[in-house]
Amino acid sequence: MELKGRVALVTGAASGIGHGIAQHLHGHGMSVALLDSDPHVIDLAADLVAEGRPAVGMIVDVTDARSVREAFEQAEAELGPPWLLVNCAGVYASGPTVDLSEADWDRCIGVDLKGVFLCSQAALRAMLPRGGGRIVSITSIAGRIARPAQIAYCAAKAGADHFTRCLSIEVAGQGVTVNSIAPGMTQSHMLDAVISRGASPAALLALIPDGHFAVPEDHAALVAWLASDEAAHVTGQVISVDGGQSLYQPIATGALSSRE
Repeated sequence: MELKGRVALVTGAASGIGHGIAQHLHGHGMSVALLDSDPHVIDLAADLVAEGRPAVGMIVDVTDARSVREAFEQAEAELGPPWLLVNCAGVYASGPTVDLSEADWDRCIGVDLKGVFLCSQAALRAMLPRGGGRIVSITSIAGRIARPAQIAYCAAKAGADHFTRCLSIEVAGQGVTVNSIAPGMTQSHMLDAVISRGASPAALLALIPDGHFAVPEDHAALVAWLASDEAAHVTGQVISVDGGQSLYQPIATGALSSRE
């Protein structure tokens, strides 16, 4: 995979999967713009610069078109034109639908879906005139399976996946590919929050056929491949990285008779 010297923009890069992806791409020789609403992203970018390759950290609100535009313009001015956009900024909302606040709905849809639109739009304005680029959105298996009390999150992730499919066809033949990676449960601050609210780690692991949580590097490796010339013919795909979780429906002990 020849990524050296190319430029990547990664949203949600201050922690979790986004930070793991930014580190991985930087390790493959890419110049990386780390974008996040968390000011800590500035220090994280400085750490990457200390490793000897270009990086820049920027504070951005992915739900605001002006903030996105200014961040993308700054990234291009400092690093060069983008080859890769990774949409990884995400928030989570849970609770019974009848109790879900409009503010929580708007925040989840705004970051997880509108943010994908605004950042992809800004990236395309730089990529299309140059005839090449890659967009990879980090969504979730929650976009393809039904989960109770996660209506905003599931709806946003399903929307982001179909956004990927539609956009991939729209820009097909113009040198830009568009794909999604749908993680299952991954070691991150989001999983930590779920467990802190009372979820049993053992019960969660029982939902994953291969028996362990993903780590950010599992997703980062696939992002790097999708960003490469080797994946030039792969577009419009939603690829689950979940240890088989989205395929698996556990059967309670004793639910089947001996004849079955």
